Amino acid sequence: MSSPLFIHVCKLMQAINETRGTDEKKKMVTRFLYGWRQTCDDNFFAAMRLLLPQLDRTTYGIKEAKIGRAYTEALGLGSQSEDAYNLIKWKLPSASAKAKSSGDFASIAFDVIDRRSTVATPTQTVQDVNDLLDTMSRSESDEKKKTEIFKHIVNNYTAFEQRWLIRIILKDLKMGMSENSIFDVYHPQARELYSVCSNLKRVCADLEDPSVKLGKAVISLFRPFKPQLGYKGQPKDMAHVKYNGVFYIEEKIDGERMQMHYEEDSQKFKWFSRKATDYTELYGSSSMEEGKLSYEISGCLKKAKSLILDGEMVAYDPKLDVFLPFGTLKTSAKDESLDPDKAHPCLIIFDIVYYNGTHLVDYPLSDRLKLLEAVITEKRGYLNILKHKEKTQEQDIVDEMGIVVEQRQEGIMLKHPGSRYECGERSRTWIKIKPEYFDSLGENCDLLVIGGKYGTGRRGNQIAQFMCALRDDRRSTADKPFFVSFSMIGTGFSFDQIKEFGKFFKDTQKYDPKKLPSWLGHPEKSNEIPDVLVKDFHNAVVIEVKASEVVFSQMWSAGCTLRFPRFIRFRHDKSWKETMTYSEIMRVRRSAGQKQKTFSQQDFTIDPSKKQKKSTGQRSLKSSLGLVLSQQGVGTENINQVSNLFDGLNFYVIIGMNNTITKAKLEYMIKENGGEFVQSDDKANYVIAGKYNIRVDSIIHKKTCNIVLPQWIFDCVGANQMLPLSPKYMLYATDKTKEEFSIKMDKYGDSYMEDATDESLKEIWDDIPSNIRKVDVDDIRQRYFSNNGFPGMFFYGVHVYFYNKEQQQEQQQQQQKVDSEGLEPTLKTMTMEWVHQQHQRDNFKIMALLIRFYGGSVTQNKDDPTITHVIMQEDQNENDIAVMSRQFRPDGLPYFVTPKWIEQCAKNQTLLDETRYDVKIPSVYQ
Repeated sequence: MSSPLFIHVCKLMQAINETRGTDEKKKMVTRFLYGWRQTCDDNFFAAMRLLLPQLDRTTYGIKEAKIGRAYTEALGLGSQSEDAYNLIKWKLPSASAKAKSSGDFASIAFDVIDRRSTVATPTQTVQDVNDLLDTMSRSESDEKKKTEIFKHIVNNYTAFEQRWLIRIILKDLKMGMSENSIFDVYHPQARELYSVCSNLKRVCADLEDPSVKLGKAVISLFRPFKPQLGYKGQPKDMAHVKYNGVFYIEEKIDGERMQMHYEEDSQKFKWFSRKATDYTELYGSSSMEEGKLSYEISGCLKKAKSLILDGEMVAYDPKLDVFLPFGTLKTSAKDESLDPDKAHPCLIIFDIVYYNGTHLVDYPLSDRLKLLEAVITEKRGYLNILKHKEKTQEQDIVDEMGIVVEQRQEGIMLKHPGSRYECGERSRTWIKIKPEYFDSLGENCDLLVIGGKYGTGRRGNQIAQFMCALRDDRRSTADKPFFVSFSMIGTGFSFDQIKEFGKFFKDTQKYDPKKLPSWLGHPEKSNEIPDVLVKDFHNAVVIEVKASEVVFSQMWSAGCTLRFPRFIRFRHDKSWKETMTYSEIMRVRRSAGQKQKTFSQQDFTIDPSKKQKKSTGQRSLKSSLGLVLSQQGVGTENINQVSNLFDGLNFYVIIGMNNTITKAKLEYMIKENGGEFVQSDDKANYVIAGKYNIRVDSIIHKKTCNIVLPQWIFDCVGANQMLPLSPKYMLYATDKTKEEFSIKMDKYGDSYMEDATDESLKEIWDDIPSNIRKVDVDDIRQRYFSNNGFPGMFFYGVHVYFYNKEQQQEQQQQQQKVDSEGLEPTLKTMTMEWVHQQHQRDNFKIMALLIRFYGGSVTQNKDDPTITHVIMQEDQNENDIAVMSRQFRPDGLPYFVTPKWIEQCAKNQTLLDETRYDVKIPSVYQ
């Protein structure tokens, strides 16, 4: 069968891009896939690599600037023309006042191509595009060949097709649909298979028949897989890692996640990162590559014929006998000097997932670690096994965290000894805990703005990131002033403030690492590259910056930089002479390192609220044969039966839910509605329990009967009928019951046969876990958005409490009125003051929605210790502000700001300085 036209794929991607809602996008892909299978070959890889270019391993060795130059040649543009400038300098402002697309190279290229293209009819097929991509990959280092390829593209593809072809080459479609959504449409096992092979072509080949189910997907030698990830720990999650009362504690290593594949017969090595990037060339493909890590560790693997190890790659300094920070890894790996004391890569192993032809993912962690110790011989500084400690108490975690803070380590990992290895999952059987070393640096930094980078999107055509420098006071005062580069600031300023920055960038020079001004130092090979520099530092502006900490970095002349920097305000009152110096930032760094968070048992207790208070006045039962008090049933002599709802049924109520819904109350309800209760599960039709205890665990261990939550009793009585059991009513369900549920309803409890109601839908939605978890947000922010923050989530980390005294007083008064008169509020209460209060209340609701929408959170508990901002009305009484401020600790006051701060942050799409919106808190000492 012939290959379909590429234009159909382009139209699909355009439609997905313009559609909101994952379900609708999935329907579009489903229709396209159905049509493909009806008219084309079953193997969908030719189209899949276009829909998921980021997962295709093919590399093209070309980015926006090179594509711009290739198009300049292919279209015959003058090198000094405006269109050539726009293509090559796509992030910079247009050469003329004429507006152009900003921040999206494919759209800029489309504007240029569309005015010149003579191709009106699409003729190229999906297979043609695949052949083109393969040719481009083979010509990765041949610039002349690439120009010829783009001439072919210009002559054979429409402008619309070229826009999407460019995005495929750049591996960034910008169509708002995840890989998992497309996998789910293709085959139910596609996501699982990709997690263990990371090979798009294999997924398409093995699962080309949607009706065929494979056996369990397993990892294999020399094929990368998605590693198991840790879940960011909270106190309530600690129970997930305990196994027979024991859990493991490991140090969390600050390196690059790496899997090592090895085969003895061929002496072959393969190295893959977390994202399946092949680093074999960097770390060595065989034991014969002298100077590579594979050469150094080959002698450590003599007990294995084949294996796959999972660990962290770090840089090791043999002179200091220490592991170096993450940013030094690639530099040390590429160092080919003969210095025997140079820093070099070291693999720290914490798991083994494949050994001598057998995959070990289903073996418990304890067995995998024993095998690891048996087959690996350590070589210090090259191949180390990460040590684990067997612990049993929460206090062990407290003690370990104290060591972490003292030694400034990355954190700790808690692991379940009996857990299996879950490829591609972020499992609660591995829990990571990172201490928060700093609330902030303790003082803000006054830095000199000496350069900038042009923005994209809404900030296109203007400088939107600013390079800052420190004054180098290590030089003699007789020398001319000298500055060292220090940080790039990209958040915290409004659109108006960006325009104000522009006033100081009227006289600039293009950045050239080999022609730096005599007054500035910046590493020549740094990845932090500005587009322009100011010509004269005397005219540069000083700004105040806030950050979380100072961290080591070789990308800056200062040797360090700021983590999560944020603009606070302009310091027009200061000149370059009053900026922070190198010595001052070193003092800040040292003093910050001495700040430690004090941990206590309470920080890590699993659930303090569940600890039962010991009764001091209860006498022990003297009868050795009688039931203990918690097992005795309620007295039935004074219960009047009101219905036959539970007639003929026996109930074993083990335990209630809380002090209100007790065992006695449940038994009373059962008896009142015609049922009987017993004190064992042998003769019970239903076993009821509201939470876990020893007897509940004992019944679960037998796996013979269901355990039903007390809510089912209440709902049956409320409906006056026996309701069918469903997952929402189950504390524990047997395998047989689960199988029955799977026939009648989906995994979220939505029945296939019963009509949905508003209430049932709400219950279902509440039980569906969110795809976006805080742990994911933290990891993404730290790895990929350390300088500029997380796009669209500028309120991330902001925890808000809204104070409204009138609303609180009104609620108290209305409740008193209802309590005393038994009446609801009437229209007589709707005065102008009431209308004003309603307006304030509605305004707070809108502000709360904005906070949540942009990544923050809202609390109604003013005693919440995590509150970062208190929102108060601008006309708030000063006494109210004073009273409210004293409710917070004097050494940890949050910001007290007006709702206007939220409005302006949302308007400018960034976190603004709070002091401009202060509600003027009185002194806490008055």
